[in-house]
Amino acid sequence: MFRPLACVALALLFGSNASAALGPSDTPTPIPTDDPQAERLFVQAREAWRARNDVPYLRYGALVRYLHNGHVFDNWWDAWARTSDGQLSLFRLVDPDEDRRRLRGVPFSIFGVTIFDTNKDAEPIRLDEPRIEPSASFGILVRSFPTEETDVEPSGDPYAILYPTPSASGPLPEIGHVEANVRDYLVLLAGTDTLRDGPAIHLTLQPLRNPRVNRLRDLWLDPQTHRTMQLTVAGILKGQPYDATAWTVHYVELQGRNYVQQIVANGPLRFGFDTTIPKFEIDFVDYHFPSDVPKYTFDKPFSI
Repeated sequence: MFRPLACVALALLFGSNASAALGPSDTPTPIPTDDPQAERLFVQAREAWRARNDVPYLRYGALVRYLHNGHVFDNWWDAWARTSDGQLSLFRLVDPDEDRRRLRGVPFSIFGVTIFDTNKDAEPIRLDEPRIEPSASFGILVRSFPTEETDVEPSGDPYAILYPTPSASGPLPEIGHVEANVRDYLVLLAGTDTLRDGPAIHLTLQPLRNPRVNRLRDLWLDPQTHRTMQLTVAGILKGQPYDATAWTVHYVELQGRNYVQQIVANGPLRFGFDTTIPKFEIDFVDYHFPSDVPKYTFDKPFSI
């Protein structure tokens, strides 16, 4: 029987010899290097966003849909968007019968954890307005809008943030910043995929720094126009649970412009200790392009 010291010596000896005997097929896979073709495609995707000529106003329907305990919950908003400054105005659409069905019953909780609810169809989570700009690029093209609070130009793509948390520290955080020339990402060409709208060039994006800010992961482009057909972003909000899973964004082309059609969570969302939402999505539907909007549409009803 070898003594422990002898075993250590033998392990070091054989480990050294084994390392020296590694053949070409045993060498570690090198880290991918720059892909000039992929970077050119990414720049063309950004230029496609930059070349768009926006209409002054949008009106659309916004739906937040999720699944809980086998029941699908739908929450609708009548939404307006002003493209000059990214302002949104959302009006909750209420179905009295549906609200009564969701609000009836009594929940029983211990230390904030729901143990039992007499209404299995009760709304399990709190929903705020889906404040996501319908023409959002999620960081492919960085845009800046002034804010009333700061009177400055905040950096970042204001695709807005779902369920924002009020903050006294200034403008909303920058979530999906992308600038190819400052090397935030390693952009690689993954091939051509077939999406529901047809073939698309697939690019992958690996953040080279600050992955919590640089959240783009995949990009699918129209082979002819380089329009963004679909993308994947690693979180749409700074806080949990929205930053704990990836989201797939689908686009639709209307009158030659790209608009968000659907945003789908790629995994379950966990709210608090006891509520898990296995499927969650946001849909933008029924786009209209009015030349004007009703008076006071974008005015705040009150200020604090």
